[in-house]
Amino acid sequence: MARLLLIEDEELLGEMIVEGLEAARHEITWCRSGAEGFERACEGGWAVILLDLMLPGMDGWSLCRRLRDRRDPTPILMLTALDEVAEKVRGLELGADDYLTKPFAFPELKARIAALLRRERLQRRRTIQVADLVIDTDLHEVTRSGKAVSLTRREFDLLEALAARVGHVVSKEALRAIWGGDAEVGSNTIDVHMVSLRRKLDSDRTESARLFHTVYGMGYVLREPEGSGSL
Repeated sequence: MARLLLIEDEELLGEMIVEGLEAARHEITWCRSGAEGFERACEGGWAVILLDLMLPGMDGWSLCRRLRDRRDPTPILMLTALDEVAEKVRGLELGADDYLTKPFAFPELKARIAALLRRERLQRRRTIQVADLVIDTDLHEVTRSGKAVSLTRREFDLLEALAARVGHVVSKEALRAIWGGDAEVGSNTIDVHMVSLRRKLDSDRTESARLFHTVYGMGYVLREPEGSGSL
């Protein structure tokens, strides 16, 4: 199951896509305008964004460009009724990963999404480094300043989700989604795990050297201290 974001203003097409992808056991959120879609996309935690080009409020090209300006790496599949090569090239140059021309057969949409998910898994970095914090995503090992830190599975999942979007706020809803929206995982559960992560990785650091930050009412962010840099 993957967490997908659909940004599409055509009601019949949107309903068809949602119904089909839910039947394929994906979790899908549907936005009907560019502005709403951009706001939800910025929450993070999406496996693929399905993006229509002709949208009210903010068109798909602008939305794609703004996401890439934020260094959002989420794969974007553009859905377009424009069959001109120049329009497709424009979308790819702005940062889209693939495009599908309307009207399309639903099996092709599923195949395109599956291909993007496979590509993302293959390209995923084995290690992520944020300042002196190193995360081995294959071995599930974490070190800070060269010292090994033991984390529970859920602590590691949270850390990996935050590290994948360094410098960007990740909402509690997006963090819950990494466990498939488990009904047992509430907002308080996220808070408890974050307290534990901070205790293990940040408690012995000065305020200026701490990596974990709470953005009240929005979520959490993993941020490099000023003057540091990842290798």
